[in-house]
Amino acid sequence: MGGAAGRIAPLNGELTLSFLNRIAARYHLGIREVLAAVTDVGGLQNLTGMLYLDSEIHLNAQARARVTTLCRVPPRVLEQALPAWRREEPCGKYGSGPVGRLMRGEEAVAAWGPACPSCTAARTGREVPARRYLTPKDRVCARHRYWLLFLPGTSGLPVPLGPCPEVVDAQRRHVQLLRRSPAGVQAFEVARAITGSWWDQPWPVEEQRWPARLEATRPDDAGAGWWKVAARDLITYPETVAVAGVLT
Repeated sequence: MGGAAGRIAPLNGELTLSFLNRIAARYHLGIREVLAAVTDVGGLQNLTGMLYLDSEIHLNAQARARVTTLCRVPPRVLEQALPAWRREEPCGKYGSGPVGRLMRGEEAVAAWGPACPSCTAARTGREVPARRYLTPKDRVCARHRYWLLFLPGTSGLPVPLGPCPEVVDAQRRHVQLLRRSPAGVQAFEVARAITGSWWDQPWPVEEQRWPARLEATRPDDAGAGWWKVAARDLITYPETVAVAGVLT
């Protein structure tokens, strides 16, 4: 993994708890076993909060040192790769010693989603799911053609974009927009609000793109109504990027 034998490297922008999940998989353990090892104080688990599929974790210095030992990666590498790595120094239930605090992922640092499964497998050599903090332009993996969808209460959903090449093309235009204009980030957020207002209005009967995109990307086990709610940013993304281009 990541080079040296026994070394478990983080993904750039990965959630700390996602990284701990991959450490657990490497050692054939459950995540609760790793959390117990990382936060053990005299046989007690110095951990607060609830563990959910979309949780993140903050660790204090002693707990981070234990993770460093488990993964065999220098602390500076972990600090650079994991946005929540040194986000705070949580206080535990049992005084001094290693401490962990679980919280819902969207509240921890920034918006996140699933890592591209193909990129993760190539980077780590294992088909283990991972989660990363994602900016709007990072929602698309152009190389492997996935939309990386955040779904509250889950670990996220990578959505294949093979039937919708216009979404991948829009991501390239989005990157170009951000490079040429310092106002690109704000323009995209305004454009997202505009396309969101269009989304909430009754669609004209002649509208073909959004219904076709909805049907092309909907998972087999997803209801049409639920998918329309969950996939709004995916379906409107090409139009959002186009509006943002006009605004800049």
